[in-house]
Amino acid sequence: MSQGYPSFPSWDPVQPEGYAPPPAVTYSPPPAADYAPPVTQLLPPAPDFPATWSTAESGHGTATVAVTMRYAPIAFLFGLVKPVLTIDGQRVRAGWKRRVVVPVDPGSHLVHVHVPFLIPPRAGEADLPVELAPGQSASLEYRAPLVTFMRGALGAAPQRYPGVAAAVAVNAVAVTALLAGGLLGFTNVGARPGFALPAASTPSAAPEPEAPPFPVAPTGPAVPKFPESSQGAGGAGPAFRDDAPGRKVAGATFQRGDATATAGSRGWPFAFRIPGAWRCVPGKVDLPKADAVVCFDKKTEKNERAGIILRVCPSACDAADRQQLDKDWFVNTSGLRRADAGTRFRQTAKNGAGKYQLELSHFFTDPASGVKYQVGVDARTDPARKATAQKVVNDVLSQTTF
Repeated sequence: MSQGYPSFPSWDPVQPEGYAPPPAVTYSPPPAADYAPPVTQLLPPAPDFPATWSTAESGHGTATVAVTMRYAPIAFLFGLVKPVLTIDGQRVRAGWKRRVVVPVDPGSHLVHVHVPFLIPPRAGEADLPVELAPGQSASLEYRAPLVTFMRGALGAAPQRYPGVAAAVAVNAVAVTALLAGGLLGFTNVGARPGFALPAASTPSAAPEPEAPPFPVAPTGPAVPKFPESSQGAGGAGPAFRDDAPGRKVAGATFQRGDATATAGSRGWPFAFRIPGAWRCVPGKVDLPKADAVVCFDKKTEKNERAGIILRVCPSACDAADRQQLDKDWFVNTSGLRRADAGTRFRQTAKNGAGKYQLELSHFFTDPASGVKYQVGVDARTDPARKATAQKVVNDVLSQTTF
């Protein structure tokens, strides 16, 4: 002790014998957990509506239809709306400049495209029948017209924009009118006091760009030249025969009072009736030297349609010729029934697509030209409306019985 402060023992740093220091404590991070922090939904949820076409729901998947839809930059207003794509009357979600692939059943299908607009409400309409074998894919391109009142181009790529020549002509007229108005205004200014315009020659018009040739309508091939028939001359359309015998292979026929329209194709030796709400367009069919039309409900809501073909039978048109033509038309000849020596038909209550189907092959001779023809009809409707298909098929048979 010194100066009044107590003395404390000093700390001995020497450890006693046998002392072992405690083990060092090491830190290890916890094992990574399979944990993902919640992710905030930044995008709006997908719209809640079912896809119109799906393999699981409709049983499709052995063939496909692929469609790409485009519009020209000058027709930029089309880009403000979505195009409407339907296959056999069923709407498919679609958009511009993207490939839409739809699985379908093998067989014939009707592809329809239009653009919702103001005037007209359905601009650039285009219809194209396609025939698909199992595993086959139809790759199509649709191009909207440059003039809203014209039909669109639908077919194998590449297609051309319809209405190029008309659009160039309209623009040329507009530019000419604008220039004329401007020159007239400057002339009036020169007449004012204190203003004098220098004399100037009329500016030479700039050369117009060469417009590509007007595209052929893609919804049907060139109509083959048939021999002159009994139904008009000089390119006149076919005439409906009120005195034709009433014939049928199945079910209903058109009755007095039914709302109907008369249809046919120029150069055909007959016309036939369709329901008043239907219309017909040129069609394509994979048969040699065959002309075709496709008729369907305008609104495409009931999914009703009929395809009609006409082709010349070989000069002999004997039993062997008819058998071969029937095989080409029906493909599968099982289930065919015989109405008479020149008429075969097949009725299916519900086909693979769930539709009622009535098919017909009928051979006849045009009394005016003596030419022998085969007419084929394939009509399909919902089973509850099978009478509509029966009426069209039976009317074609009646009008081709001479």
